[in-house]
Amino acid sequence: MKKRLVIYFHYDSCGQVDSACRFAVSALTEQAELFFVTNGTLQPGSRIWVQGHCARLLERQNTGFDVGAYRQALLTLGRAGLDGYDEVILMNYTLAGPVSPLQQMFSAMDARPELDFWGLTRHYAMKSRRFGGTTGRVPEHLQSHFLAVRPGMYDDFFAYWRTVRLPQSYEQSVALHETRFTAHFARLGYRWDSYVDTRDLAGSFVNPMMACPRELVAERGCPFFKRRSFFTPYGDELRRTDGQAAGELYRYLSAETEYPVDRLIAEMLPVQPLTSMTQNLHWHYLLGEPEGELPLELTEPRLRRGAELNPENYYWIRIPARTSGAEGWYRNAAQPYPEHLRAAARLLETHPLLGLIGPSLPLAPLCAEGKFRQWEKELPGLQRKMAEQGITVPLDTAQPLPLPNGGFLVLRGAAFPQTLPPVEDFCDLWLLPLLAQQRGYASATIETQEQALARTDVLDAMLAGNRSVGAKTRDLGRAVKHSLKDAFGQNKKGGGTP
Repeated sequence: MKKRLVIYFHYDSCGQVDSACRFAVSALTEQAELFFVTNGTLQPGSRIWVQGHCARLLERQNTGFDVGAYRQALLTLGRAGLDGYDEVILMNYTLAGPVSPLQQMFSAMDARPELDFWGLTRHYAMKSRRFGGTTGRVPEHLQSHFLAVRPGMYDDFFAYWRTVRLPQSYEQSVALHETRFTAHFARLGYRWDSYVDTRDLAGSFVNPMMACPRELVAERGCPFFKRRSFFTPYGDELRRTDGQAAGELYRYLSAETEYPVDRLIAEMLPVQPLTSMTQNLHWHYLLGEPEGELPLELTEPRLRRGAELNPENYYWIRIPARTSGAEGWYRNAAQPYPEHLRAAARLLETHPLLGLIGPSLPLAPLCAEGKFRQWEKELPGLQRKMAEQGITVPLDTAQPLPLPNGGFLVLRGAAFPQTLPPVEDFCDLWLLPLLAQQRGYASATIETQEQALARTDVLDAMLAGNRSVGAKTRDLGRAVKHSLKDAFGQNKKGGGTP
């Protein structure tokens, strides 16, 4: 077996090495020697774990992102420190896995001695002002989350890292390093390829690792997936895919592999925006027929004083509608039937990641508009109450939380171990999914089969409307653009300041 060195980059704002990192490092140590470099200071327990599993540990200031970490690790080793290794691998913690034996990947690439460097996956060429640097173009390249370099390239590889410019932002890290690394060494005559073959997907997706991760893992032997699959901004996801990639990946990992994906999700919940995770993982369920009885208690009057919850029990609370007119009527229609409460509690029992469940937002567009207005109005108060109660989860202020939407909430007692705080106004209800999130529990919405059937028609109608609005918006944008160009040109001809 070849002698390999993996320089493993890690970052966590709290200095923790989570279970996903430990799972990856443990698997990698069976194939390679590990140099663990973290941008920060590890907590004592995490430091002890790393020292017990890795050959070297470097704790450094959080500067330069992954580029700074790799550079300092390589300079610490020195050029001579690379000799004796058949491959030097740069890998970062944004990859989770492995979900299949690593030996399969290494054996396949060992059979490619003509390569000077290789990577796990590739990203295809695209136009991008954000990541394309001064040219505005991103060339086809190996993705920097996993790069392997062989001895014939060590001299130029080390020289590259001695002079590489340290990025000041994530965008610079991608533009100055990731998108340029492959082309730089290709121009020097070095040969490269990716382990996962996605050339047939190049015409469909520029980033197959994010667009179709289940396909790569299940059908193409990719041993790793991106953590970001589960929390990428959902609007971005819909611009490039059908929005189902994360859900498909999660179901495959849960059903077909031994990878502890639920533990990964539980550890990600306190540190990623709840709304994005809810959207990507589609925590939305149809109400079925409940089986058996479950304990449901906690009435609204007790909420105003706060309440201690039995972690073994499930509870429900009623949410009165605060609006009148048609919006109030639709929200009032979500008031619970006993069978809905039992079915919701059964979902909590079936899905251990869920901490609370409530009705989805009514289909009437005015209800969505009302929720956004309410969110904007109460956001400052919510942020103040989060600070008062020590809730540190990240909040996507641009989007309302998935719950509450009116009607009722069903809660898992274990999601609120430090008692349920007093609920005196609607802003306090916004706190409930955040409290559960801080404990590693998700929030889910539910609806009947009839509502789900109607939702498809509502969506089709809204998409049709958006298409016509989009065309008009583009025409308006072009008109404004040409007007500005005309005005700019006139000012320049006249010698004025535009």
